[in-house]
Amino acid sequence: MARLARPAEIEADTRGRVTEILEAVRAEGLPAALRYTEAFDGLSLRAEGLRVPVKAMREALDNLEATRPALVAALREMIAGIRRFAKAQRASLTDLDLPLPGGGSVGERWVPIAAAGVYIPGGRAFYPSTLAMTLIPAQEAGVGRIVGTTPPNPDFSILATAALLGLDELITLGGAQGVAWLAFGEGVDFIAGPGNRFVAEAKRQLMGQVGIDAIAGPTELLVIADGSADAARVAEDLLAQAEHDPDAAAVLISEDAELLNRVEAILAERVATSPKRAILEASLSRHGLLLRADRELAIAFAQAWAPEHLELQVRDPERWLPRLTTASAVFLGSASAEAFGDYGAGPNHVLPTLRGARFGSPLGVASFMKRQSLLRLSEPDAAAMSPWVAELATAEGLPHHAASASLRRHHAHI
Repeated sequence: MARLARPAEIEADTRGRVTEILEAVRAEGLPAALRYTEAFDGLSLRAEGLRVPVKAMREALDNLEATRPALVAALREMIAGIRRFAKAQRASLTDLDLPLPGGGSVGERWVPIAAAGVYIPGGRAFYPSTLAMTLIPAQEAGVGRIVGTTPPNPDFSILATAALLGLDELITLGGAQGVAWLAFGEGVDFIAGPGNRFVAEAKRQLMGQVGIDAIAGPTELLVIADGSADAARVAEDLLAQAEHDPDAAAVLISEDAELLNRVEAILAERVATSPKRAILEASLSRHGLLLRADRELAIAFAQAWAPEHLELQVRDPERWLPRLTTASAVFLGSASAEAFGDYGAGPNHVLPTLRGARFGSPLGVASFMKRQSLLRLSEPDAAAMSPWVAELATAEGLPHHAASASLRRHHAHI
């Protein structure tokens, strides 16, 4: 998989620069964040102008409704799809209460994180879809305070989406300094959202001080297709992934040589006339692969790579699914283009990359919650447990643990 080994390691200069930024913002606060914003973005911001007024977000929505009503309608559809899925996720997170013989119980409950920050990429491109994907699960989790941050001069589409979502705290700080301010200035407990290498490294260095969703790398797509697949659909899905970034990976595996040849021809034709030609050529030449392999080898490849996105454009995708356990998000059948997942069909598009799907999960409502264990012992429960707990504590050299348990050996009399 050498061609798929995109830059996963953070360059030493990036690591050092981010460490410097984090330490400065921790020590100096907002002045340091503003100083780095001026250095990197060429913008001199003032503290009082950092937060986007709710009124400005609503005005952006009014403007967009007047000028691009179809876009606002699409945003509403996207939001509805993401929220419907997030509500179902929340309903699936049930508390546990296990009765004990003496009348007590043990269990756990799901509780929301108190404060979360969501990073919305900006600068070269604007992603209202990412704002929705990060904010809605936090809202449905019941997070008490949600702070968004995005690079300066956000697009109307970002502001309008924030208004549609009811976000009332949006800060215009990007990069590592924006992430640092979320942690040290806003005091959030969890940070979610993708960004550039500086954002990814800032999250990596903050991990343990705050929770993070994942450290995002370049995007990935693996398509497994058979002779029933539509070559034009397969080719366009590969291009849709490759257009993100020169380091994006778009791979097709098929046993059908004719399909591979048709896809290759369509790719050449579409790239030549694409407005994203330079990015597509870089991505496909570096990390694009068309591989001929049988079913068993295709499954083995998918399991080893653990791609961010996996499309199964095969006759019976459900038959393949049980053995494909490592991908972040799976798209079953020719109609299920990855693009629908990006724009609000339901499941989240903030996903583990760089083989993180072997152990990580898509962003969701559970990401913004935590489990809290509960212990409710009755006096009979404690008395029954006391002897063997004291025995174990003694064996481990913890006499006060043993004494604490032994004090419960007999029922308390009040």
